[in-house]
Amino acid sequence: MNGPVDPIRLAIPSKGHLYEGVVEILKTAGYKVKRASDRQYEAVIAGQPRFHVVFMRPTDIVLQVQEGRCHLGVTGMDVYAEHSFEARDAAVVDPDLGYGGCRLVVAVPESWVDVGHVMDLVDLTAEFKASGKTFRVSTKYPALTRRYFRKWGVFHYQVIDSDGALELHPSLGIADVIVDLTSSGVTLKDNRLREIGGGTVLDSAACLIGHAPSLRELVAEGEAGPLALLLDAMDGARRSEGLLHLEAVGSTSTTGRETAARVAEYLSSRGARHVARGEVRDEAGRDGWRVTALIAARKLTACQRALSELGASRIVGLPAQFVFDRDAPSTFDDLKRRLDAAVTAQTKPGGRPCDRPAS
Repeated sequence: MNGPVDPIRLAIPSKGHLYEGVVEILKTAGYKVKRASDRQYEAVIAGQPRFHVVFMRPTDIVLQVQEGRCHLGVTGMDVYAEHSFEARDAAVVDPDLGYGGCRLVVAVPESWVDVGHVMDLVDLTAEFKASGKTFRVSTKYPALTRRYFRKWGVFHYQVIDSDGALELHPSLGIADVIVDLTSSGVTLKDNRLREIGGGTVLDSAACLIGHAPSLRELVAEGEAGPLALLLDAMDGARRSEGLLHLEAVGSTSTTGRETAARVAEYLSSRGARHVARGEVRDEAGRDGWRVTALIAARKLTACQRALSELGASRIVGLPAQFVFDRDAPSTFDDLKRRLDAAVTAQTKPGGRPCDRPAS
């Protein structure tokens, strides 16, 4: 990067649920991606001239962020983790964007009734070796699989690296077990496979990564810089998901203050957050009370009759587009702390140069 006026290249998946999810998050946060068609591989963000969006495969995103050709990228944590061994300058900015959740697991044939835990594979692979057979593991994640098996003391096996439908491999004799992604487990069950105890290799979701040296420069632009504003907007938008800003008002009588207190107490009992009450005046100058809160949208209808019976004359629920809480975690502040910690570690005796903040 040559300076703070340079464009910020954001790489996002060109299609699929990872694409749809991040485009929706950005739109909700006020960063609408303007893409003319699915065949267009570059786009802009309305009203944000610093950002230049490029579309590519999730694996390519990790590599391009590592090389610094893209400053930020959205991919799956599974993809990032698989390539993090060779992408030392690609750092995690946000490990979970709130969608795309799945797990990388070890699955064995249902008929293997004696294999219930990953530790059973230690003896099983040893038996395969003793009988002159090769224990085969099909996966799209060879690096993660090898590291996982090494942790459990499983050494006698062969990795079958494949991009196809792995669920068929055991029944076709291509492999004995598979290491693959699952969300509900239905696909594994439909193909007569099952997870084993201790068999979760990795919990994954859509994540935001960045080129570590570029992140340092963007963080240095401060809390009013484009990276801080983007991350704050995404934080606020995600915290508002499914919430309504509720306002209940009523007229003040001799028991007006008590009424407001009862309304506030009722809302708190229904799981509402940030409940506050105060005094208001209507257009005729009459005194009244108001209670505001954040509440799950699905709960408002069930609450409205009870609120009316408590004394509320008007109840309004508006979608909360952003929720900023001073005490809530900040992605930008967390990133800044990790970058600062990495710099501190470099200055300690025995430290080695490293631009990559701890993930």
